[in-house]
Amino acid sequence: MALFGSARDASLFRHLNKELINDIVSVEVVFFKLSLQDTNENIYGESDKKVYYNPMKIFCLVERDDQAFEGDDFGMDYNQTAVFSFLRDTMQDTSVYPEVGDIVEWDLDYYEIDSIVENNYVAGKNPDTDFNRGTHGYNVAFVCSSHLTRKSRINTLDIRSGITKTIQIDKGI
Repeated sequence: MALFGSARDASLFRHLNKELINDIVSVEVVFFKLSLQDTNENIYGESDKKVYYNPMKIFCLVERDDQAFEGDDFGMDYNQTAVFSFLRDTMQDTSVYPEVGDIVEWDLDYYEIDSIVENNYVAGKNPDTDFNRGTHGYNVAFVCSSHLTRKSRINTLDIRSGITKTIQIDKGI
């Protein structure tokens, strides 16, 4: 019988992680879930106009790399990658699980998820496949690697129209 990684230990990690991510770090991103049944595909299984469900705000950890600039005949462009780590318990509470193709908005940029790692276990044990009847281990997080995507590829914004704002200026200046 293992000494560490029991349900009691998992409960401690669960509460500490939620408090750390939600209350102390408190980085909130906007998560756009891809709606596959509403997205029309061509014969190659591709789509220019993807459809997303309503966005939701989720707390997570963010690791963003530096920007890499590239120049060509059309001008300068930049690429950037980021890693978003979502608590599995938070995603289970919202009944939304990240998948490849979902969009994460953070710091006025949009990142498309490329890959997901789901094997972050406490004590190295998966509670779903543990030989102790699931009494040991805890699956902590989804770690999503992503790349910066263009705002024009996302069907959630109208980037071609201008925004008209009326600005009130004090007349005493």
